[in-house]
Amino acid sequence: MLEFFATILGCCLGSSGITAIILAVLQRKWKKADKAEEKQDVIINGLKVLTVDRVRYLGKNYIERGWITLWEKENLKDMYIAYKALGGNGHLDTVMKEVERLDIRSDELE
Repeated sequence: MLEFFATILGCCLGSSGITAIILAVLQRKWKKADKAEEKQDVIINGLKVLTVDRVRYLGKNYIERGWITLWEKENLKDMYIAYKALGGNGHLDTVMKEVERLDIRSDELE
């Protein structure tokens, strides 16, 4: 009977030890995954900030100039689409509406 309890106790302690090791390994893996995810979020937020700044700057210049070339407009739209794909929240909607109203001129007039 004593051997039976010793065997059960040994199994419990052994499985707890294995469980603890497995949990430690999993927690370490999850922590690394969380850090990678956080780093990815930081990079995406940085890209959004840079894109907002660039589109606003270029849009302001084109609006002040009063016209835009087709190439400039397509480039600005591509940046805007990329910003939206990154999860942009509409900060550029006003600028893009104004850019849409600009006259398109030939590249040769620059």
